[in-house]
Amino acid sequence: MPSHRISPKVEAFPPSLTLALKALVAERRAAGLPVFDFGLGETRGALRPSIADGAIEAYREGWTVYGDPAGLPELRSAILPWLGVEERYGSECVVVSTGAKQALMNVFLTLLDPGDVALLDCAPWVSYQPLALAASARPVCVTPAAGSANRLKVDAADLTRAVEAEPRARLFLINSPCNPTGQVYQPGELNALLRACARHEIYLVLDRLYWRLMYDGADFPEPEIDDQTRPWLIQLDGLSKNFRRTGGMRIGWTVAPEDVTRGMVNLQSHYTSGPSMPAQYGALAALSEPYDHEMRDQLEGKRDLMIERGAALPHVELWPIPGAFYSFWDVRGCFGRVTPGGDNVGTSDDVARYLLDAAGVVTASGSGFEQDGFLRVTFTAPDEELTAGLEEAARVLSDLS
Repeated sequence: MPSHRISPKVEAFPPSLTLALKALVAERRAAGLPVFDFGLGETRGALRPSIADGAIEAYREGWTVYGDPAGLPELRSAILPWLGVEERYGSECVVVSTGAKQALMNVFLTLLDPGDVALLDCAPWVSYQPLALAASARPVCVTPAAGSANRLKVDAADLTRAVEAEPRARLFLINSPCNPTGQVYQPGELNALLRACARHEIYLVLDRLYWRLMYDGADFPEPEIDDQTRPWLIQLDGLSKNFRRTGGMRIGWTVAPEDVTRGMVNLQSHYTSGPSMPAQYGALAALSEPYDHEMRDQLEGKRDLMIERGAALPHVELWPIPGAFYSFWDVRGCFGRVTPGGDNVGTSDDVARYLLDAAGVVTASGSGFEQDGFLRVTFTAPDEELTAGLEEAARVLSDLS
């Protein structure tokens, strides 16, 4: 037998942490065990009827044939005003893909050659590094300068330092609002990064999947698109976070320079031929109506509940939450303590395991995001589950000695 039955690059990364948490929740519920689901980043509630009707009508009308590999033309046109970029781009700059993950994979495969470097911020979402590795590239996290008061956000000086250290860097990928930290790159921060990328002739890939979920009356900080920045900006978005119950529809998209878009369309024509046509018609229905901020307003109330109840958690500090639906818990105050069962606590994994075993509270360990010392806690659950889960977490954390 050969020494490697599968590719070493695939062996190098684990399965998705967040999807594994969903399976864990289902297993505990099936076994009748207590569970408070603060793990998977998924919207809750009912699918908007018009989205379902758009997909159902496509089935009835027989729109189940092969489509344009770039995506349904009407949907590509609708994406431009949805993002507010119709004055800077045409539909020839849009590719609709099978979820935002495929959109990101399209970017990596189109831009990166073996040995090239994909620069990431220092708390990357769990799939960024595996996808870069699958493209035979090398993911490198950009680290903020020592003593930075900006928590885990990267600034233009940090990025410049990383580019100078990695001459094969081809792109810098950030997520704002950020999964896992809930942080948002403000306009000055974002545009300084974009202009630094343009100066160094690398792409800024802006994953804005949570961009409608901004709190306290704030608007999403839009990048400045002009003749200098347009050739180096790629924006990535999709249905899954800004609409209820749409993650399984698997619709994402990119808006990018024409030459990059042509490359992604050619690539996509060979390996998926484009997303499901009925799902695209459902997405078209979603983007064709005025956006309803009801889900954002409900999540803002849950955010406030998380901050209020989270203040009572022993040994834990909660970060501010200006966007998305994640609370980032600094649990380093738990390190060096001992559980009632005599186990030493020294890592994020230890804290996550203790909360699960002692209280049924499911969280995502910061180790999955390259940030040991933290937990990512999703607050999309019903208010009563949030309240009860936080009370249970406070109870068992107080038992650490």
